[in-house]
Amino acid sequence: MQFVVFWNIEWLKQRLSQKPLNGREIYIYCFCWLVLFSLSCFNSIPANEDTLSTIFCYLDRAIPLAGLFYAWLGNGGKNGRDFISRFISLGWVVTMRALVFFLPVFFILGFAPMEQSALLFETAETLTSLFIIWRISHHIVQLRQQLEPE
Repeated sequence: MQFVVFWNIEWLKQRLSQKPLNGREIYIYCFCWLVLFSLSCFNSIPANEDTLSTIFCYLDRAIPLAGLFYAWLGNGGKNGRDFISRFISLGWVVTMRALVFFLPVFFILGFAPMEQSALLFETAETLTSLFIIWRISHHIVQLRQQLEPE
């Protein structure tokens, strides 16, 4: 039975340490990521917003690219193995776990006064992205160290 791991990251790391994901498993994770990503694309670049909002908007688009590179380095860079399957599967579990914590935070921020809510929301969104990238990279490094003891 094929499935996507939503929570148990230790089980997933154990599974990845034994053998890489097969094509079908990678496809399932990619599909789930794309669904989640497409839902996040409803946010567009602000027009006629203040400079700080524009900076946050571009920062939110740069963080995943920088994070991808950071995770790739954590996997061993050009000498690393199975990066895509590790990044996608571990990233999915980390994102699902982070959403459990951060969705209530964003819900509470929705009740902030209008003049402050945009800046609070943008700050929380940026910090959430940084946290998720950091945790994905942390787990990739742990998996690499488990497989390749120094």
